[in-house]
Amino acid sequence: MHSVYGKRIGGIDLFLKEEETLDNLIIGDLKIIQPKKGYRFSIDAVLLAHFCRLEGVKTVIDLGTGSGVIPLILSQRDKEIKIKGVEIQPSMVDRAGRSIQLNRLEGRIEIIPGDIKKIKEILPAACAELIVCNPPFWRKNEGRISQNEEEAIARHELEVDLETVAKAAAYLLAPGGRFAFIQRAARFLEGVKALETNKLGISRVRWVHAKKDQPAKLVLVEGIKNKSSLLQVLPPLFIYEDDGDYCAELKEIYGR
Repeated sequence: MHSVYGKRIGGIDLFLKEEETLDNLIIGDLKIIQPKKGYRFSIDAVLLAHFCRLEGVKTVIDLGTGSGVIPLILSQRDKEIKIKGVEIQPSMVDRAGRSIQLNRLEGRIEIIPGDIKKIKEILPAACAELIVCNPPFWRKNEGRISQNEEEAIARHELEVDLETVAKAAAYLLAPGGRFAFIQRAARFLEGVKALETNKLGISRVRWVHAKKDQPAKLVLVEGIKNKSSLLQVLPPLFIYEDDGDYCAELKEIYGR
């Protein structure tokens, strides 16, 4: 990921603030505005955006969209889908909105300010075929909470937890629609319970390892609304080769 700096960007009146960077996603030559300090997206968002199945999907909703990175990537995977990103933090809403404008995707991506816990006040029921979420990985009282508010809310369940996200997904999904998320491997059973509680049948799972000789750290999960499905366990993903370079799958994603 490469960074460039400036004031007026993209030949339009979008101004980069002193505390921000303009980064090249490499994927589709997309650009994204991020804070120099605070929450910056990581590879888990890229993995989730490519785990999602887009066949039969017209509308996608990304819950807790942050910088808008998942909508940006999905917009390149399918040029026809419409994507909405819901985000509670005003600073992130502002940045994501400017990134959408910079990439000239206003007609396809909409960033909506709002609280996932109040999703029924924001969007109608059964309005999407795919819900995506890269939720906080850590429970409210786990680990060290960042002093940076943006990062703290993104990484810890201070504003929303996994159960609430699954409940919102079930409300937003049309029958047979899919919910995809990524979580720490240690919380896999918690994720399965959240799906089952909200009548989302678990359909696909993929374990993510840093290297072949290391235990899984992350897990990608998909559930389907009101539909039982045979569970498909995909081949594990090993992010790095033994020499520390990205695996062939990630190199393909990044066009390398």
